[in-house]
Amino acid sequence: MPSPSEFYSTILPAKYQEALSTADASLREQSELTVNYEISSDEIHGLRTKGGELEYTAGGIENPDMYTRIQRDAWDSSIGEGDMDPLLDYVLRRKVSAVKALKGTVRLELDRSNGSQYTSETTFGSANEPNVTLMMSTDDYKAMVRGELDGQMAFMLGKLKFDGSLPLLMAIGALTS
Repeated sequence: MPSPSEFYSTILPAKYQEALSTADASLREQSELTVNYEISSDEIHGLRTKGGELEYTAGGIENPDMYTRIQRDAWDSSIGEGDMDPLLDYVLRRKVSAVKALKGTVRLELDRSNGSQYTSETTFGSANEPNVTLMMSTDDYKAMVRGELDGQMAFMLGKLKFDGSLPLLMAIGALTS
């Protein structure tokens, strides 16, 4: 298992370059996206995408478009399961503009198949308000992010529960479509 520093400074940039090397050139033309990942309140890793490059900054980037806080055990589990990094996912699915348009904080509370819970909190646009908490299973969340499960359908079927801002919930739907 790589350390967060190794993952963000070496592994993710290599995955980014590999993904872009086989993708349509228009992916490189998306606007800049800045992201900080805070792992267990003591490590901050900053990433900036611009023109097909991914730049790593130890200690983070000031005023990022997206700031995710996650506990180390949840991060380890996510990396160990091979989950795609959100930054890479948003770039590959051409969601950079949607990320940059969001304002508010989204908390994920995902129930894992082993009975544990994955939690993370992401602030978009340096805005703590409004906020929303999404509660669902990890499998349903992954299906929703891949576009295999519609968010509205997940809600109607009781697979997605939320607490907080309905307008923010609707706005983050743009990341899963």
